[in-house]
Amino acid sequence: MQGKISCLPVSLYKDFFAGEITIAQWSARAKALGLDCVDINALFIREMTLEQIAGIRKELAVPVLMVSAYSDFTHPDDAQRETILQTALADMERAKAIGAKYIRLTAGQAYPDQSEEAVCQRVYDCFAVCARKAAQLELTILLENHSKPGAWQYPDYNFHLERFLLLWQKLQDLPISINFDTANAWALADWQRILQAVAGRIATVHINDLASIQPLTFCMAGAGTVPMDTMLDAIYATGFRGDICLEEAAFLGWEGIEKAVAYTLALVKKHTP
Repeated sequence: MQGKISCLPVSLYKDFFAGEITIAQWSARAKALGLDCVDINALFIREMTLEQIAGIRKELAVPVLMVSAYSDFTHPDDAQRETILQTALADMERAKAIGAKYIRLTAGQAYPDQSEEAVCQRVYDCFAVCARKAAQLELTILLENHSKPGAWQYPDYNFHLERFLLLWQKLQDLPISINFDTANAWALADWQRILQAVAGRIATVHINDLASIQPLTFCMAGAGTVPMDTMLDAIYATGFRGDICLEEAAFLGWEGIEKAVAYTLALVKKHTP
C-alpha cells in the first residue's frame, strides 16, 4: 500500500516569512494540486502558542505530514547546544499540536576541528532526549541525509558519506527513522551505500533534484541529474512503503510547484509496487 504524498515548499519560505501566504492557504493549494498532505518549516509556527497552532490545524484542507526543523546538535558549546535542544523539544510540541506525523531533525553543522567521536556523541545525546519526548507525543523523529540550509555557515555534519555512515551506526539503537533525500544522496556519489545502510528504517523519501553538484544547486524535480527512476526502484526494493515528500526548491513560482507536483505524482504512480 502506497503512503501519502506531500510537499515541502522551500520555494515559498520567503513568502511565508513575509506573511504573504499562510499554512491554511498552502494546504488548500496543495489539495487542489492533488497532494494528500503538506510539509512545513518549523519556523512557520515557532512564535505561535499551542492553542494558536491547534486553531490553524482546524482550518487545513489537507493535514500537515511533516514539520522540518533544522537542529544544530553538533554545536561545540554546551550551553548553546542545550538551548538548541530545548528549541527542538518545543518544536516537537508544536508539531504535535498541528497534527504532524513526523518531525525532521538534523544532525547539525560540520564545525571545524572537532573529533568525530565527540560530535557523534553530542548528536546521540540530543537525539536520545528527543526520542523520549517523541514517545510521549506519539511523534516519529526523522533523521535526514541532509546538506546545508541557507542559514548555516557549514554543511551538515552528515553531508559526507563516511560521516553519515558513522553517525547512523551510532544512532541505530534509538527509535528514529530516516527521511531519505534523493538529491543529497546523489551528491555524495555512492548513494547505493547510503541506501543499503538505512534500508528497513526509511519512513519517508524526499524527492529532490540537482542541477549540479559543484556547486550544489537544486532544481525542479525531474529536470536535473538525479536518476529518479533508478533510485526510487531501489528504495522500494528495500521494502519501503512509506510517505513521499517532494522537496520543492526550484524557485520558479507556483508554475514550478505545479509542474514538480505533477511530476512527483506521476513518478510515484509509475513506481509504486
